[in-house]
This record gives sequence, C-alpha cells and structure tokens, in this order.
Amino acid sequence: DIPKSYRMTDINKNVFKPIIIELGSIFNNLTINKIKAKKGRKIEWIEFTFDAEKRIHNKRQPQMSKIDKSRQYVRREKTPKWLEERSYEKQPQKDYDPQLEKEREDFLKQLELNWE
Repeated sequence: DIPKSYRMTDINKNVFKPIIIELGSIFNNLTINKIKAKKGRKIEWIEFTFDAEKRIHNKRQPQMSKIDKSRQYVRREKTPKWLEERSYEKQPQKDYDPQLEKEREDFLKQLELNWE
C-alpha cells in the first residue's frame, strides 16, 4: 500500500523506478504510462506495458524464428555483370570513325598552340 501523503513524484521515485529496475529483466520493454483524467492533473489510472512473451507450440517454429532474424539483416543489391563474371570484358566500340579521330588530333594541336 502507498501512503496517502505521497505525492506523484514520491510515487515515481519510491515505487515505479524500483518496479522498472526489478521487473525490467523479466518483462521486455517494460514501461509505465500514467493516464490523466480529462480535467485537471489527476491521474485516472496507471498502465503497465511490455512486449509479449513468444511461446513455442511446435518443433518447427524455433527454426522459423531463427530464419526471420537472419533475414532481417540481409542486404540485397544488384551485382553488376562484370563483378559476377571475372572473365567478362568490356566490349570495344566497333564504330571507329577516322574523320572524328583526325578532328580530335587537330583540335589538340590547336589547343597546344593557343595554350602557349
């Protein structure tokens, strides 16, 4: 029983914190919510929430739970073709244009002359 003289801060300090410390190891994610009344600061009720315990009913279910956890962390990315096949070589371009190559060389010569 909690004495009538306790204020809410005393209840938090002397009752709820020890409850969370002691029962936190037994109940996963234990939290205490204080639900207030519609008017004023009066607390109407106190709600204890925690994660439900997973119960195993058959032999196959433990295996499925292990698979789910491992799948959760798997990263899926599309691997490029050149990385999968080490023998893969980039296809050379078959469109060789001698006119384009000549213009490129002329441009580079002109650029060198203008650069100085």
